[in-house]
Amino acid sequence: MDITSRILEEIAKGEARKANGPIEHWLTTLATGFWGFDADKESVWNELKEGDVLVFQSIPPNNNFVIGHSPKTKTSGFIGAGIVERISKKTEPRWLSEVIESQNLNVSSPMMWPNLVHFSDVLWLGNVDQIPAQTVQAMIDGCTEEKLDLGIHIAHLASNRLSLNAMKDVGFTYAPMGTGGRLKKNADKLAGLFKVQAQLATHIVYGAVDQPILTPSSTTDFDPSVFTYEGTRLPTKSKAKPPSIAEVKGTYSRKRDYLQEAANNQSLGLAGELLVFEREKQRVRIEHGEEYVSRVMHVPVTEGDGAGYDIRSVRDTGSGVIPYYLEVKTTSGGANTAFFISENEVNFAAANPQSFEIVRVHSLDIGKKTYQDYRLSADELLRMPKTPVSYRVNVGVEPDQCE
Repeated sequence: MDITSRILEEIAKGEARKANGPIEHWLTTLATGFWGFDADKESVWNELKEGDVLVFQSIPPNNNFVIGHSPKTKTSGFIGAGIVERISKKTEPRWLSEVIESQNLNVSSPMMWPNLVHFSDVLWLGNVDQIPAQTVQAMIDGCTEEKLDLGIHIAHLASNRLSLNAMKDVGFTYAPMGTGGRLKKNADKLAGLFKVQAQLATHIVYGAVDQPILTPSSTTDFDPSVFTYEGTRLPTKSKAKPPSIAEVKGTYSRKRDYLQEAANNQSLGLAGELLVFEREKQRVRIEHGEEYVSRVMHVPVTEGDGAGYDIRSVRDTGSGVIPYYLEVKTTSGGANTAFFISENEVNFAAANPQSFEIVRVHSLDIGKKTYQDYRLSADELLRMPKTPVSYRVNVGVEPDQCE
């Protein structure tokens, strides 16, 4: 059964639950693939299981935190639906109101939504392909102002929403319940409306299909403390040109075991991330104190891949402690070994030039338990030569329509 049919079936049966919140909070869900329940809803949150469906209701943005939103842009209604993959806890602010209030000395206890529900798949009704989700979330994470201009992104997310009036016209209504309640009454009518809107929806996969989300059990056999950091060693400069695509292709062997190689690379990459993660926690503990260590997050483990970075940390820029992002690239080869980087990671670096860094872990010897590294700022990364090695394949499109 496809994702759309699965969601529509659960809605029609009256099994889908409703999650609601200000539309700017749904921008965070678009970037991260999770939503938050507050402490009062922990019992409902605990009931969620893999395969459950949540329908996303947006309400108008909170003007205490958002600017740039036009009153002509209507936001109330259903903007999507997601399939539950798992639940987890968070201890740091991620939604805009949390981020801003956590910096306000006059707010002793900022509103927090600690109970996360992660989605494997989401149908977004809005024009989400026009929203640079990771860049917007980086703006939210790093916001130091009292308000943030999110107007154009809110407008895209609210487009094609299933409005309250449209639902009322066919006889579907729901009580003014908050997050967690089931949409039972006249659920078949809601399913019919959702089916129409879903024709223009965008399906985004957040869960583990090709790249499984790592769990803490994946890391229990690796102990970073037994490794010796042998310091920084930079690549040696060379005037030689990087290999062409044809030359790179020519190095491949027909007998190459791609599945085993992928498994090895993933294991090596995880080892590098864990080494950097532990060193980063030590640095933060020394420079900022124990209370800041909980803000150092190994993102692929806690939130899944796709953020554009591996470790979210903090740095003191002189004007205050702000979020800082590290993307880890690991090799058993030497400092001059080339590395792959995704378009998403490059875009994230460009959007966060003052708070992004590549940590290139190299010469990693698992047997001897030694490694070295060097670092590249966002600016250095963007100025370095890059060789394109992959293409987007447009399936289902006539050849003369392809770009």
